[in-house]
Amino acid sequence: MTAAGWPHVVRLRSNDLVCVRQVRPADADGLADAYTNLGEQSRYRRFFTLLPELPESVLRAATEVDHVDHEALVAEPLLRPEIVGECRFVRSAERPDTADFAVTVVDGWQGRGLGSALLERLSERALELGVEYFTAEVLAENRTMLAMLDSIGAVETVSHGGTVSARIEIADRAEPGGQQLLVRLLAAAASGQAMCVPAPLRKLMPAIPDDLAHLVLLPVSAVLGALTAGRG
Repeated sequence: MTAAGWPHVVRLRSNDLVCVRQVRPADADGLADAYTNLGEQSRYRRFFTLLPELPESVLRAATEVDHVDHEALVAEPLLRPEIVGECRFVRSAERPDTADFAVTVVDGWQGRGLGSALLERLSERALELGVEYFTAEVLAENRTMLAMLDSIGAVETVSHGGTVSARIEIADRAEPGGQQLLVRLLAAAASGQAMCVPAPLRKLMPAIPDDLAHLVLLPVSAVLGALTAGRG
């Protein structure tokens, strides 16, 4: 399973927990709501326009993606289905190792580290799919976005009056550390996606050493499957 093939639970700089996952066609309404939660400055910095709402055609194109040449990820507060951020890249047809990217965070969630977290996940996904470089057009006044580019990798920029053209070589990152893995396991347990292995089931799962079984979290489906097999 690829890194972006399942939801990531991320602890932000603000200590908020968010779930980052791939966008789905059913997210059109959620993205429309997120757009309404952007102030005029945020809208202009992201879309270079002040449209009062996103057209249906734009929402459809933003949610019906192939997850290969066009990838899009959304962020939701843990256990609350509300899109508070999104990011995406679109691969260049002429240069398959390069893609344009963008990230958006609703005003109420800015300053918490969500933009950086989204870019990190998007970068991981890009490398999985053979994208080694990101490009973007950024307003020169958008200092926050320009500062985040260094978190992706080595940056080259060219100024064009009010805009900056950026090209970033995506840095490869190590696997998440123990603290991040623990956060994911705890979040999975809290949402019912995983559970501790109870003592009566340990004999049904001989691959787990007895001295570790009480510490192991497994998918609920796997535990139920083992229980069903044991009864059979």
